[in-house]
Amino acid sequence: MRTKFITPLLCLGITACSATPVDPIGGARDPNGCLPAAGYLWCERTQSCERSWELADALHIEHTEEEVKSYCEIIDSDLLLDDEGD
Repeated sequence: MRTKFITPLLCLGITACSATPVDPIGGARDPNGCLPAAGYLWCERTQSCERSWELADALHIEHTEEEVKSYCEIIDSDLLLDDEGD
């Protein structure tokens, strides 16, 4: 009687342990850990993954690729201004 229940459980356990890994839901992450498939991009200025439309709304800027990109890209002059307290 016990073998009726134990055998299927053993088979299930062996099958579960030998399964091949599945790609994560939402796709692969970029080098910064962001999920592009979910709309996230790396923003150098905030040092975090951001959704461009949410960032544009929060900053009250136009939601265009150029505007968001120009905000997120840090150039040397931006660093100098931040250090001077401007």
